[in-house]
Amino acid sequence: MNVVSGRLRLGLSAAAATGAFLLALVPVTAAQAAGPEQFKGTAPISFTDTTTCGFPIAVSVQDRFVGRTFFDAQGNLQSVTIEQNIVGTESANGITLPTSSHYVEFINANGGSKQVGLTIKIQNGGVVIRDAGYISVNPDQTVAFTHGPHPVLEGDTAALCAALS
Repeated sequence: MNVVSGRLRLGLSAAAATGAFLLALVPVTAAQAAGPEQFKGTAPISFTDTTTCGFPIAVSVQDRFVGRTFFDAQGNLQSVTIEQNIVGTESANGITLPTSSHYVEFINANGGSKQVGLTIKIQNGGVVIRDAGYISVNPDQTVAFTHGPHPVLEGDTAALCAALS
């Protein structure tokens, strides 16, 4: 699976991460380049996933994030670090399951990134599906490599689809 289509499922925070990255691209003065700039926020994210199962899944989460943008001495962006805390629900066929994520994303200036932590955890009395560990993403948004279980990224979503059926 390409992380472009899976990124929303992997932490459900592409909008927040993209916004923070674009914010970091705003030119800064040399005086600002002395230290990192910090940001934080909360973003509601809702979308319909039509690719994971054979039916649509309504995803509604709240993303609380904190991060820093790092610049070199000339004020050029070097990297962005974002800690994501995401909670919400995934619903289909009259069934609603709680979902949560907690991970740190490191984005470098060329667009490559890595995610470390719990990118997806969906429960139904017990864990239905869990993506956790390390994901490295190339600048073209393809997955470079992973460590840890990543069933959603690998397309192994039978347990999730069954829990929502």
